[in-house]
Parts: sequence; structure tokens; C-alpha cells
Amino acid sequence: MGTFYMKRLLTQREVCELLRCSYSTLCRMMNAGDFLQPINGRGKRLLFCSDAVENWIKARQQQAVPAVSSPSPTKQKQLDKDKARRLQAAREVLEKHRQSK
Repeated sequence: MGTFYMKRLLTQREVCELLRCSYSTLCRMMNAGDFLQPINGRGKRLLFCSDAVENWIKARQQQAVPAVSSPSPTKQKQLDKDKARRLQAAREVLEKHRQSK
């Protein structure tokens, strides 16, 4: 008999928490094709596969966005710390969602 594995689904609210963005920002990203398309839930509820969201976050972390002008080394260090803090917070929320399943 095969192993049954059900992937965890995230609500739009949970995705917004992970990405630290508003619902309207999430909608704009989806409409622009910059984010995953949802799995239709019941009624108007949008659901997202947690594995797909995690992969999307990882892919974004690996993308290098060229800066228009280079910030000072001190400012760049602060920006890097802020980015690392946001990414760690997203990982912690995702892990919390995984453990709740």
C-alpha cells in the first residue's frame, strides 16, 4: 500500500504573514504573475500549497537584485541584517505552520 501524504495548505492570511505584506499587495503580486496562483478553496477562500510557498521564498532569497547605487558599507550592513531578520521570521512562521499539521 502506498504512503499517503497530504501537503499543508496555507490561507491567504498565513501567506501574508509569511511574506509580511498586505492582502492587497499579495493580490497585486498574483495579478502581475510575480507570485504563485492559489488553489481554490471553498467559496472565495484562497489556499496555497506550503511547499510551493517555501520554494518561492527560497528562490527569492537566491535572486540577486542589482542596486541602482551602492549604499555605504554601514548602510549595506544594516540592510543585510534587516533582510536576514525578515527571512528568519518567515522561516519560523513556516516551521510553526508545519508543526501544527
